[in-house]
Amino acid sequence: MTIDEVYRFVKTMANKENRGWIKPSEFNLLAERAQLDLIKDRVGTVSPDGVVNGYKTNAQFWDELRPVIAYNIALANDGDGDFNINQNETATTADDVDVFGATGDYLYFLSAKYNGKPVDMVDFNEIEIRRASYLTPPTDDFPVGIIAPQGIRVFIGEDSEDIGTVRLTYIKKPPTPNWAYNTVNNVEIYNSTNSTQLTLPETTHKEIAHRILAYIGVTLREQTIVEYGTVTVAEQNK
Repeated sequence: MTIDEVYRFVKTMANKENRGWIKPSEFNLLAERAQLDLIKDRVGTVSPDGVVNGYKTNAQFWDELRPVIAYNIALANDGDGDFNINQNETATTADDVDVFGATGDYLYFLSAKYNGKPVDMVDFNEIEIRRASYLTPPTDDFPVGIIAPQGIRVFIGEDSEDIGTVRLTYIKKPPTPNWAYNTVNNVEIYNSTNSTQLTLPETTHKEIAHRILAYIGVTLREQTIVEYGTVTVAEQNK
């Protein structure tokens, strides 16, 4: 659906029996939130056991998130042990296929490589155990990393490294959806040229609309709309 079709669907459902109305500015705000919340839920519940399985196992999951996956993006090091996630640089080589590459649009981690080797990402408690381990210490072939406030910190020995190349695959923040309009005789008329469509594919648009309706129901304190939105989303995510 176009952003206009989603908006018209939401208006129809929210205004049924004159329960309420939604302005373009309100819709745009809720559309952004609904799309981000859907991404968050997809990443958090990719399988019943919480494990990110392969493409064949979760084809629908990966197909739905494909437009917001930034693949194999090179990160710059800051000379202090970190490879910056929120750097202000764009892609500079043929391998950097996403020109948005890590320019503050990072949402969720998927995978990382250090000098071409997969990085085993751990938490802050485990990294200290791995650094002191005789059996599974960080090495050139088996680098270990953590996500720090500044970015990714990689260990191939006892200390972290700020040289070499780190490439990150991650979920990025999509452009903010926007239902743009021109006002004619005090009526908002859809402007497709200036509008920003939903980034996620059409298979997710119905769920996004239902999430928006749930938010509207909370705003209007209309329990029927809340229940309609939340129950429908829950059924779709079974």
